Amino acid sequence: MNKRWLNIILSLTYAILTMIVVSIIFGFTSFGSSLNRMMQIMGGQLIGELFGGLAPTGLVQFFTFWIFYFGILELATASKSVDDEGTAYSFNLLPETEQYVLNPSDVNNIKLKVLDLERKQSSFLLTRLIKKACTKFRSNKSTSEALEIVTAQVRINISNAESEQSMIRYVAWAIPSIGFIGTIIGIAGSLGNVSAEMGNDEIQVVTQSLYVAFDTTLLSLFLSVVLMFYFHTIQEKVEKFHLKMEDYVIENLINRIYKI
Repeated sequence: MNKRWLNIILSLTYAILTMIVVSIIFGFTSFGSSLNRMMQIMGGQLIGELFGGLAPTGLVQFFTFWIFYFGILELATASKSVDDEGTAYSFNLLPETEQYVLNPSDVNNIKLKVLDLERKQSSFLLTRLIKKACTKFRSNKSTSEALEIVTAQVRINISNAESEQSMIRYVAWAIPSIGFIGTIIGIAGSLGNVSAEMGNDEIQVVTQSLYVAFDTTLLSLFLSVVLMFYFHTIQEKVEKFHLKMEDYVIENLINRIYKI
């Protein structure tokens, strides 16, 4: 199964479980308590509204949690991908000994070693970068052009990584938008109940509805802050990974080549 579809299914499951737990806690807490109010913000009234045949305003919180969990899982997938790519360093493909130099035949042997690794194990960003650098050097014996191909390829890899994060950026934008939609729906529903001959009880119902309407925005903004913090943490991790890979190839391959 595609990882994205798996993340969608898992996030839906987590959102359902979250709403069940929140609704149970909401039902067992006394009205007006801090915990009851917190569960209400998180959509704790959803299940009661569904069974009571009322308009389920807690559905907005449900969709907010669903998208939030999806964004978290997408970021976790990106983080794991970086960790998996990092295992390529454990194969010691390039010499790291101080003052070790490489002649053209050594460069050819490194490429053969990388090709053999890819046949036995798997292809990594690091192995593909080393292959490109070795191939470029073998074609014209120019270290400067080999350096250019390394730098250009790393920039391409960074651009590809940013493109893969486009869905995460959309999710980060969508979460507060859904919260605002919930607030607008709540306000519209409350205003629809306003009349010129309202008593104190009716006014209290409208006020309570407005009170709940802003809960969707409050929850969505909080989850958006959490998601964006995690997003920028993973983004920094990805950028550092690619820059480290560029530095590793330059220091242990390009700068060590000695043309006889």
